[in-house]
Amino acid sequence: MAETGVAMRCSVVWRCVRSLAVLLPVALYAGHASGQARAGCPTPAVRASTGPAQAISIASETRIWKTVTVGGSKGVNAVRVAMETAPCPIVIGDDADEVLGRPAFPFGRKPIELDLVVVSVFELGLGDQAARNDVELAAAVEVSLHDVYARAISLGFELCPAEVGPALRLQYLDQPLGEFLRIAMTPVARYTGELVDFTVGNGGAGLVLVGGNGDPAATVPGAVRFVFVRPRADAVARQRRRRGKALIPTLSRAGVLTARRIREPRAEAARAWP
Repeated sequence: MAETGVAMRCSVVWRCVRSLAVLLPVALYAGHASGQARAGCPTPAVRASTGPAQAISIASETRIWKTVTVGGSKGVNAVRVAMETAPCPIVIGDDADEVLGRPAFPFGRKPIELDLVVVSVFELGLGDQAARNDVELAAAVEVSLHDVYARAISLGFELCPAEVGPALRLQYLDQPLGEFLRIAMTPVARYTGELVDFTVGNGGAGLVLVGGNGDPAATVPGAVRFVFVRPRADAVARQRRRRGKALIPTLSRAGVLTARRIREPRAEAARAWP
């Protein structure tokens, strides 16, 4: 038992070191930028204290966290300019910036509003539920992105269009210190083929938009919090009318990954999505 405990602690420490190795350069750069804060930058909100994670039973009963507008973008250059001129300094990580600039990045033409929710892996009912209230044990829980997304879809949530990453970064300027939210999305491939998703965070030195490992086999701790779309009632009704009572999830034009998308991936993600 002692050896198991030591191994678990070593695993947790190593994962923390690995995460710091990714975020530290961004945080240092953001520290330089934070000294250049512009007028109108809001004070970071106080992070709300949360009680024990409660498992979610259905998407429609989950409280909407934030409503954002995506689409209508003029492309990556407009996004970069918006971040450079935002009231608060924003730093874009290298991987995030690369996928934003790819011609295949799915910018939407028509502006749409999306209702977003924030839920953790534990709240989706995944991982060892007995570990969710123990920081050390919770950090040792690992669940694949594939399983996280499949579970969320089964509860009625949808993945975010990739554009939610930069849009949320621009519209969430009062993000609490120490908060990092991972965007549940269909990953975008780098030029070298690695799949990347977005995380919006405030590490204390400034606001960041960074890219992470979006491979569906990649694992995340149980306490990681994801941003999903909570479909509006009218959208759900339209889907049911189109597809009949047996609603079969599929890939929407907005780039929302669904259960069918996981089973029948497009060619460019075939190696990753089983």
